[in-house]
Parts: sequence; structure tokens; C-alpha cells
Amino acid sequence: MTDKLKIFIVMFLALVALSAITEAQTKSRIIGRVIDEQTGEPLFGANVVIRDTYLGAATDIDGKFFIVNVPVGTYDIQISMIGYGTQIIENVVVSADRVTNLEIALKPSVIEGQEIIITAKRDELHKEVSNTQMVVSSGQLQDASGVREINAFLSKLPGVSTENGFLTIRGGSADQTGAMVNGLSYVNSAVGNAETSIPMSAVEQVSLLSGGYNAEYGNFRSGLINITTKGGSKDGYHGTFSFSANQPHLKRFGPSFYDPHNDALRAYLDPEVSFIGTDAAWADDPYMREQNPKFTGWITQAENYNRGKDPEKQVTPFQLYLFATWMHMAEPDYEGLRNLPDELKQQIGYYEIPDEQKSLFASHRMKEEGRDWNFDGGFGGPLPLIGKYLGDATFYISNNSSERYYVMPLTLRSQKSYTTLATIKSTPSEGLSVSYNGLWKRQIGLSPVRPPWGDPPNAGNAGGFMPINNIKYVANNPEYWYDQSFYPILNQTILMNGVTINKVVSNSTYWEFTAGYLYIKNYSPTGDNRDTSIVTNFGPIYVDESPYGKWQFASQHKVDGFTFPSYDAPPGIPRRFSRKEGDLYDRTKVRQLQLKFDIASQINEHNFVKAGLEYNYIDIKHNFWEKWNQNAYNTYEFNYHRWPSQTAAYIQDQISYEGLVANLGVRFDYYYGGGGKWPSGDPFAEEVFRPQKVDTSLFSILEAGRSYIWEIWEQYDKDHPGFLQPIKNFFTVSPRIGVSFPVTTNSKFYFNYGHFRSNPPYYTMYLYRYRYDKNGLYDMSNPNLEPPRTISYELGLAYNFMEGYLMQLSGYYKDITGQAGEVSYQTSSGTLNYDGLANNEYEDIQGFEVTLSKNDQSWFNFWVNFNYMLSKSGLTGKQIISDVTINNDQEGLYQGNESRALPRPKVNANVTFRSPMDWGPEILGAKIFGGWSMTIFGEWYAGSYFTYNPLGKLHISNNMQWPDYYMVDLKLNKAVDVGHLKLNFYVDISNLFNFKVSLMRYEYAFQDDNDLNKYLASLHLPMYDSPEFDQLRENQPGYYIPGDDKVGDLRSDDKPYINDPNYSFWLFGQPRDIWVGVRIDF
Repeated sequence: MTDKLKIFIVMFLALVALSAITEAQTKSRIIGRVIDEQTGEPLFGANVVIRDTYLGAATDIDGKFFIVNVPVGTYDIQISMIGYGTQIIENVVVSADRVTNLEIALKPSVIEGQEIIITAKRDELHKEVSNTQMVVSSGQLQDASGVREINAFLSKLPGVSTENGFLTIRGGSADQTGAMVNGLSYVNSAVGNAETSIPMSAVEQVSLLSGGYNAEYGNFRSGLINITTKGGSKDGYHGTFSFSANQPHLKRFGPSFYDPHNDALRAYLDPEVSFIGTDAAWADDPYMREQNPKFTGWITQAENYNRGKDPEKQVTPFQLYLFATWMHMAEPDYEGLRNLPDELKQQIGYYEIPDEQKSLFASHRMKEEGRDWNFDGGFGGPLPLIGKYLGDATFYISNNSSERYYVMPLTLRSQKSYTTLATIKSTPSEGLSVSYNGLWKRQIGLSPVRPPWGDPPNAGNAGGFMPINNIKYVANNPEYWYDQSFYPILNQTILMNGVTINKVVSNSTYWEFTAGYLYIKNYSPTGDNRDTSIVTNFGPIYVDESPYGKWQFASQHKVDGFTFPSYDAPPGIPRRFSRKEGDLYDRTKVRQLQLKFDIASQINEHNFVKAGLEYNYIDIKHNFWEKWNQNAYNTYEFNYHRWPSQTAAYIQDQISYEGLVANLGVRFDYYYGGGGKWPSGDPFAEEVFRPQKVDTSLFSILEAGRSYIWEIWEQYDKDHPGFLQPIKNFFTVSPRIGVSFPVTTNSKFYFNYGHFRSNPPYYTMYLYRYRYDKNGLYDMSNPNLEPPRTISYELGLAYNFMEGYLMQLSGYYKDITGQAGEVSYQTSSGTLNYDGLANNEYEDIQGFEVTLSKNDQSWFNFWVNFNYMLSKSGLTGKQIISDVTINNDQEGLYQGNESRALPRPKVNANVTFRSPMDWGPEILGAKIFGGWSMTIFGEWYAGSYFTYNPLGKLHISNNMQWPDYYMVDLKLNKAVDVGHLKLNFYVDISNLFNFKVSLMRYEYAFQDDNDLNKYLASLHLPMYDSPEFDQLRENQPGYYIPGDDKVGDLRSDDKPYINDPNYSFWLFGQPRDIWVGVRIDF
């Protein structure tokens, strides 16, 4: 061993010990043919070399060459041969899961050292690819509008959508989506979602596989997001830094949620209404009485409050008004109060509010507006000082830091996120390369879990972080709209570790070993944190910072002798401002170890074979429980600690003959359920499944990560052997076939078929919901679930009909079986009733996609995609399992449970125009028309369907449709060269035309079903043109009138008959959002 290699090994191991993350580097191939330009004859022995690397090959007798083990990136290729001019092909792009194919013609030359430089021609067709794939470069990410994180861009791509804030592909759920960063899995196993949070400045390429994929990929069933990051360059230091921010504004149309005149507060805080009550204020306006909550008025409430109280503790209506304003985190309507009739002012005890108290109201008011900002930067090059001792090592370090304000401010007004990624790559000797990286992420935001309700923490319910658009979570809890601390804070730290060693065995063979480590830690603060110091008073009503801060565990809320009413609610207001927040104890820790070995060889001209072994070990310490107050009765337990694993082996062969390419492979997976046992021996063990009597000592047990109910189950098993049963393991075989062959020179036909398995989401295996003292067992997961299977078929055609233009048509079908579905366990006496899981859910998804694109980095690029998808799903077998065995095989079956989703066509379009840096006339020494780029993104999809059946007819479903969704975004960029720097100044506008896009489909704006039905009945719909509605018209005058209205129409001067939804502040989505930023490239 050389001294240089010894030094490298020692220093490398030291770096690994200090690392936060390491990741594998994705590899691909360059193949091609070299001929004589004049004769067309193949050239034997020509040297093909990738500049600044040790990679290269010599052509065979047919002029063909194969370069394997090429990292993803952009390269210059040098081709040379005695008697011919040397040719340099610049900007050759190598992408994950694609082969770069070069056709090279050398010109005879007698001049030694002559070089011909050409630019690589883009391979739009990629005839070797037998599935639907989209590769996105870092430049495309920078051009895109409204994109400051990878997820935002991916959600714009064909077949990709979001569910509860998580990415889904072609109709699959979030847990079916895979994400890999440089070859390593990046998935939160506890929640069941793919992670893609890395700095945009670090991205080299993103490859989206939404169709069938090769056998080397496993444990996801819908699609793969494959991210490759940058490495530093040996030729110098390069980097990019950007900062952008928007203007503070409401993130929805409509009035402020804290405006005294909005639909939620008008009855209580509008001076013209709130003192005399809604019935008196709108005595002649029945529509307004119906639209607003009924309130008797502060005059009446003051009379009721003062009854029986000492004079010094009595309040005026005006003081109650100010108290209600304070608790709603609003400001009084000073002008409206001032304009009240003098007689009413005297009656309510009005006085001019002092400036000091006005200032207190202003600072106490909830601020909905906030400035979002985003920093993303990275740079790299030769590793200073020690790089030459580490095999000419290079580095690249990047960071993304951001703050996003929630649409609805709650316990926190914003979410903050910080991610740092560092990479070191080296070549200690020819044929040996090592990559070392490091990632750390911290995210602080809100959890969507409601502890008093015992919400389960998973991707399908309330797992992970609350999305920035959080209206869904606020709207569902109207009693707690103004309980500022209703949702708990979540603080999450992610560390990834991994190292990849790549060894070239020969010009055609290499192996690669990857070891990776992922660590995710959650923390949620608990306990009361309200400052109860006096802030101000309204007569005898003294207030602190309420309702800010959590205050739930004290028996009474007192401030200087004033005792707050129940739930801190001012008299007569049916809302809760405290005491129902609960505590979320989330100390979950997830550790994942990944080991992977691959070997690949270009055996001959026709066969490229790849095989590998993979081992994933997961340690989930799910220390997670929820409580409402100090009574153990209100505690939900989710604690568990399990160690599942997955072992896999695969082999695949890419066979090429006369333009036909076949990708054949098979994957073997062994799913280890983590060992141990599960209470599946007796599903009706009432003694231990029903509520258990506990005291507050339960809290210390749960805090330590122990499971009190499991300790009871283990003791019960000792007395009743067989109650706990061993957890099963599973072995699966998944064949994969993909075929691509040319139809013409510029078109190909492709087909793929495959079986895809994935471990059931771990929350469906180990998560249970148990409430002490009340109900007992609510939900019981099932670790014996077999890995569900997706059998996927895809048929496609790609046509490069003009240079740079590509049209792709793809039809797909997914047959999904064995997904986790609910089964209810019930005793005949009704004393036990809980939900379990079984492999009883199936789903069929069919879809058709058409994509037209041009991506040659010229002055005009675009892609447009049309997506049409049908899906149906259902449950089979038992719906209810009872302890009564007579006729149990016939009773309680799922019947007629299949649901069919009607198609919702979707169109996405992205267009980019750009001008060269030197384009146009020079004015005052500058090319002011050069260096411009403009990207426009447009999106449309049909509205969702719903059932409206006022006549109660049989077999009516999905007969109505909500309004369509449509949006246009724009990004405008101006680049300026300043020495060695390139400055980019840009404006990024979401919702360019300020469209008021209806949110009715979510039903947030409707107070309840009655509000929804009255809205629909008030519309003059074509369906009402029938005598069948005569009785309804007679019973409800003014409703069910026929006409040409459409769902989504609202009350106006032309249509004064429409009964609008009661909550106008949630009728429309995001208004125009303007970001301004600067990016520096060097």
C-alpha cells in the first residue's frame, strides 16, 4: 500500500466519523459508434475519453465503444485516433436510468494535434428507455415559476399530485412513492412518506419514474423520485447563491379572520349588531339572520352576567364587547363605535378608548400577514489544504433556509426550515472512487395532531407537519377557531449518513458498495406556557395575553381576582379559547441502516447485466402519546418500539439487438416483521382490550417510552398462553419486463410489465390507538399484513417528430391487491368494538397521458401534458367479525362497497422564452435585450364530483361537479455579467391574473350540511326543471327554481336569490403572490 493511499484512508475514516450524511452517486453509461466521416466505415481502436476523469474506452472492430460507471452529470468527450483529427464533444449529458448514445464521425487529418469542437446533440428519444421517465436539470428548476423547493416543482409534473402535503404518483398513496438521493432511500418510515427536502442549489438532476422501473428499485409501488446532487469541480471554485422574499399579504381572498365585520365575528364585534343582538339588528333581513350566528347582544349578556353580583364586579355591555374583542385577537371598530347613537352609547357604557389601550389592542391583534423568504446557496471546488492527499478530492456544500407563513396563523404563525448538504468526492487511485456527503435538516412547525381527539400520526391522517395551506385543519374545528394554541408545535431533526465506494474491475465491469444511515428525531414541547401577568383591564375584567399561550391544566383561570368564564369564552359566545389544546408527547426516533452492493458489467455488445444485494434495517422507537388534561382518563397511547428489516436481491439484463432493447429482471424481497409477538391470538379478549383503570403514574411510564397496555398484555399472555402470537415474515418474487424498439428512425414503441411490492406502511403494522378509562382499544394495526402487490402494465409511443420536439403517449393500468383495509371486531353484547386491519383492499387505476415537449435550451422551450385517469377501489371479505361463530362466515361481509372515481382530466403547460446574453443592440455599453428569460406555467383540472340528491332517489351518486381549478404563474429573469459573476434579478408571480379560484370543493366555506343544502337549493339549476320538485318548491318557497345557474355561482345584483355559504373568508384560494429575488452564479 502506498503512503498516499494510507494517508487517504486515515483521513477519510476521520471524516466519516465526523460526518452527518453520506450518499451514493448514481451511475449510468455512454455508448456509441465511431466511423470515418468520408467513407462511413467503422474505426477500430479509436480512443474515447471523458475529460478530467479516468473513464474511457477503445472502439472494437465494429467501431463501437461502451463506457460504464459514469456518474450523472455533464461532460466533454474527447475522441482521437492516429490519422484523424481529434474531436471534442462538449456538454454531453449523462442522466440516471438513461443511456447516453453518441454517433461520432472523425475526419482524416495529417495535421498533428488538430482539434474539432462540437456541441453534443441531445438524445430526445432514448430508445433504451422502456418506461415513462422525465429528467429535470438544475437549469430547468431555476427557470420554473413558483419553485423554491423540489416538491413544488415535482407537483407540476405529469402524473404527480399531493395528498395531505405528501407527493403521490399516478393515483397511488403517499407511502407508495419512493425517493432516493444519490442512490440512497430518503423516506420517513414512521409516518410513511418520501422526503425530498434538499437545497435546490445542490441538485444536478431529478429523474421522475412514473411507469414501470427496473428490478434494482424496490419497496415502492407508484413511482420513484431519483435526485442526483452536484459534486465540486477540479478546475476551480463555482457556486450559486439566491435570496428571495415576497410582500406580506393575506394568503387567501376575503376579509381578515380577525376583522370585526367578517362572517365569524360580525354578530359579536360589529357595533351596529353586537350590542342589540342579531334578531333586532336584522329584524327586516331574514337572509342576514340566517347567514350569521344568533346572538342576543351585549346588553342582554351584561344583564345576565351582572345578576346576583356585587356592584364592583358588574360589567357594562361595552366592557364585555372589549373583552370579546380581546379574546378574538381583534381590534375594536373604533369608527363604528364612535358613530353609534348617543342613546345607545349611554346604554352600553361607551367611553373613548385611551391611546395606550388602543396600542395594546394593536399589538395583541393576531397578524395574518407575514413575509415569506427563502435562501438557497451552494459552492464547491478542490478541497483546500488536504485535497491533494485525498485523491484530488473535491467538495460541494449547500444550504437552504426558509420561512413560510401559514394561511391561518395558529400556535405558530410560520414554519421554519434549515437544510445543509455537504459532499466530498475523491479518486485515491485509478479505478477507485469514494464519495462522502453530509446532510442536516431542522424543521420547526405545527403538527396536525389534536391530542384530545387522539389523532393517529400517519401520512393518511395527521402525520408529519401541517401544510402551509392549513385551512383544512382550522375549518374542521369551528369551536376552536380562536384558540391560538390549539395545535401542538413539532420540532424535527434529520441526519443522513452514507458512504459509497466504487471500484472499476475492468473497462466493462465495476462494483459499488453503499452504506447509509438515516436518523429522524421528533420533539414536541408540552405543558402550559401562558404568561398570566396583567396586560390591561376593561372595568372589573382583567386580562393577560389570552388566548395566546396554552392554559389548560389549572382548575381556574384567574387574573387579579377576575375569574374567566368556562373555556375562557366571553358570555354568550359558543366557542372555546383554551383548555382543549392537550399535550402531544412526540419523542419519536427513527434509525435506518442501508447496505447495498451492486455489480454491473457490459458482457458484450448486446448484454449489460447488473445484479445486487440490499439490506434495510429500521429501528422505530415510537414514543408518542396524547393527553387532554391531568387526568389519565384522557390519554391516548401510541407507544411502540420495533425493528423490522427488508433484504433484497436482484438481477437484470439490458439486451440490445438491432435497435430493440429489452430490460429483463427479477427481484427477491424478504420482509422481516421485526420479531416479537402481537395480540392476535384472541381478538375478543375483553379483559385487556376494554378500558383499564389507571392513575397519573401512567404519565411517567409513557414518558419513559414504555407501553403500559403492552405490559398488561404480556402479563395476560402468561396466564392465557397463545394470546400473543409470533409476527410473520414474508418472501416475494417480483418479475420486471420492459421492451423498447424503434418504429421509425425518430420514434419508438415501449411496453413494460412488472410486479411491485412494498412493505405495508409501518403505522399499519405497529400503530394502535388505546384510551385508558374510556373505550379502551379504538384501533389495532396488524404486523402480519402481507406486502401489498401492484401489477403494472404500460404501453407507450415516443415520437421525435422535429429536431428538439418530442411527443409521448402513454397508457397505463395498475392492478393493486392486498392493501390494508379496515375490519371491525365487535362482541355480540356491544361491550367491545374496535377497528383492525387486513389485506382486504383492492384498487384498479387506469390512465392515459400525452406529453409534448421541447427542451434544447434554445430561445423557446416548453412542455405540455394531458392526464386522464380512472380509478376504482373496494374491500373484500369480512367487514365485521363477531365473537358469535354461528353463521359468521356469511354475516358481516363487505357488500357493494366498490367506489368509482369519475375522471378529472388535467392539463399542465410550462413555456420558457429566453434571449442570448449578447442578443440585441448595445445601448450605453450594455446588451439590455440579452439575458432575459420568461417562464409561464399554466394548470387546469376538472372539478371534483359530489352527490346531490334532494329527492332521495336510489342509485344516485356523483351527479354534480364543483368548479374547475385553473392557475397561471410567471417568472421573469434578467441575467447580467459582471466580471466572473453572473447576476440574475427575477420576479416570480404565483396566480399572475389574480384568479379567484373556488375552494367550494373542500366545503370549508359551508357551516354545516344544512348550509350546503340551502346553497344548492337556492341555485336555479337545470335539474330542478321537473315536476318531481313541485313538493319541495311548495314546502320551501324560493328554493328549487329551475334555471341555468352553475355550482360555484354566488349572490350578486343579478342573482340576489342565492344563499351564499356562511363563511366567505374560505370561498377562494391563494391571491396573487409576488416574490422578488436575486441569484449570483460564479
